[in-house]
Amino acid sequence: LRCRLYSALWTRPCQVTMLTCCSGRSHTAQYFPVPESLLEEATVQPYVHNCFVNVCEGRHIHRFCIFFKRHLRLRANMLLSTGDHKFRGDAVV
Repeated sequence: LRCRLYSALWTRPCQVTMLTCCSGRSHTAQYFPVPESLLEEATVQPYVHNCFVNVCEGRHIHRFCIFFKRHLRLRANMLLSTGDHKFRGDAVV
């Protein structure tokens, strides 16, 4: 699964590949993303949040799934912070 990682360790977003997990062996089995494989500091914040964002561009609607970690003790992420609001953690789109 190709995605974009906004890491607190980096100065630019990066294109990465997310691992997936299969629900079974049949041809109808589904694959699920494993964002824990990309997000840092599982000991500080083991929980991964997710949400969906719709972007309307003319008549087209693009839907993105965003996985993120957010915690007071995580590193400040300069890619996702604005002004006096600091986002602490990583995000994957």
